[in-house]
Amino acid sequence: MNFTTLKYFLTAVEEMNITRAANKLYISQQALSSHIGKLERELNVKLFNRSPNLSLTQAGRRMVEYAKQAGTLEREINQMAKDAVSDQIGELRVGISHTCGRAILPSILPRFRKAYPLMDVKLVEDVSSTMEEALRKGDLDLMIDFTTAEREGMVQEKLAEERLFLVVPKPLLIENYSACLDAIISECDRNLDLFLFERFPFILLNKGNRVRTVIDSYMEQSGFKPQVVLETENIETAYELASRGMGVTVYPELFLWCIPRPSQEERTVEFFPFRTPETTGTLVIAHMKEHYQTKAAENFIAACHEGLAEIQGNKVV
Repeated sequence: MNFTTLKYFLTAVEEMNITRAANKLYISQQALSSHIGKLERELNVKLFNRSPNLSLTQAGRRMVEYAKQAGTLEREINQMAKDAVSDQIGELRVGISHTCGRAILPSILPRFRKAYPLMDVKLVEDVSSTMEEALRKGDLDLMIDFTTAEREGMVQEKLAEERLFLVVPKPLLIENYSACLDAIISECDRNLDLFLFERFPFILLNKGNRVRTVIDSYMEQSGFKPQVVLETENIETAYELASRGMGVTVYPELFLWCIPRPSQEERTVEFFPFRTPETTGTLVIAHMKEHYQTKAAENFIAACHEGLAEIQGNKVV
């Protein structure tokens, strides 16, 4: 048994057709059948039912997971061998949530690319659950995500703490609180009271988004019911509309770090921080404990810390 035979077995499982699998592998049908037959003889089990159509036996279904684990092991062995010669060449597979990729990658990837120009970085932008599954299977080397709890079998290294901010258009504040504007702003800077804005229109992200889930829970616990006039999938759209006076929105601190810092006079909105544990998130970079961590992965983590330190140096609030 060898890695090549296991790879051929998995391809046959994916295609469930010897002809298509052989074409995909650029080998003959006879060669593929020979590899699978040899594997069955070595294990002394039947992996496929061959009629009326190709299908997995019970032993074959169990073998799939072992073959996938072997594939992960092969990649790690190959990468370890490359690291022994040079840590400059190879592939790094990084998962990152849709929400934070736009905010932090421009400060991380160019830095990493400059130091490691021959390293091939593969990005996977997806939801947390999908990325976590890929990391556990060995399809990702690293995952950048927000978390509130430990994940079994993972090492999670903290990159940053992030608060949520209420973004309130200045025209709405002036319209509703012109007589005591400075006092309202000062008070909300210290201790945000949502009920001061119960008459204001709100622009929120679509349900299912991490920020929306957090703020919905917080508002429900507070007994606050916002007057939602618009929902959007795009977090930057929500901010731009708020900056043009259309309504109040909730914005992650991570994105505020990326906004060019305006003076107090130039601002069209006020930023009021939520100050509770449930409205504060932890950005982490994670990898599996039992998987080999390449030098490229270690260097990428260092680039993340450097890039986040640079971003935080440009805080808008």
